[in-house]
Amino acid sequence: MKGYKAFNSGWRCRDFQYKIGETYELPEGQELKICECGFHFCKNPIDVFGYYDMEDDVLIAEVEALGEIQQEGTKYCTDKIRILREFKREQLNALILDCRYNTGTNNTGHHNSGNHNSGDYNSGDYNSEDGNSGRYNSGHHNSGYCNSGSRNSGCRNSGCYNSGSYNSGNHNSGDYNSGNHNSGDGNIGNYNSGDYNSGHYNSGDYNSGIFNTDEPKMRTFNHECDMTMSEFLSSLNYSFYGLCCRISDKNLESGDIDRIKALPNFDAKIFKEITGINIK
Repeated sequence: MKGYKAFNSGWRCRDFQYKIGETYELPEGQELKICECGFHFCKNPIDVFGYYDMEDDVLIAEVEALGEIQQEGTKYCTDKIRILREFKREQLNALILDCRYNTGTNNTGHHNSGNHNSGDYNSGDYNSEDGNSGRYNSGHHNSGYCNSGSRNSGCRNSGCYNSGSYNSGNHNSGDYNSGNHNSGDGNIGNYNSGDYNSGHYNSGDYNSGIFNTDEPKMRTFNHECDMTMSEFLSSLNYSFYGLCCRISDKNLESGDIDRIKALPNFDAKIFKEITGINIK
């Protein structure tokens, strides 16, 4: 398969030195894995600028994949590649059809292969900025959907460099994080690698403090329990999330009263104060 690859000045890419006319192959023992190990390229010339800023002084070459190939969206990766020849910017543009270099439809930007884009160099649809391969992105260089930040591969992120979804912070690889540099899920603090942390620098779960590696005992009805939140959830034979939703809606089902009264440290007065529901 032939394709196109962009390089930094001096024909370098990710600190690896290339040369026109040379063939490169992964060393023995290294396994091809797209985005991690291998030689990356794009099949369509328009997609190259989904990964490089137009303002950058980039070099472009036609390449040929000679080995195994993996694909993720518009990105391709091979374990053996040959650098065939240099392509000048104007030569690359000439490969892209129509007067605005769009191959899609209803584009007001330039160099789009998707549809309904107002930005440039998009291969997805309905993007208003540049270099997106996903859809409905207002940021730059996103491969996911509905992102308002830049360089996100997840969905519905308003921050930058997120690979998870629904993140409003930066550099998150988990989901539903509003902090920064989190790799777990549901964190609102910073630098957490566990789940559901509201503090900072925690690698455990359900921590609200800092620098914790183990999950703390949970508190219920103003008293500490003898088990963690994970232990509590795993002990149930019903959906605690569903129960919480029914409590919020004040629409309890048969059996919910007994479930509520069985909660650790149950206190009817505190429960009514918080929920407005009187459990006699």
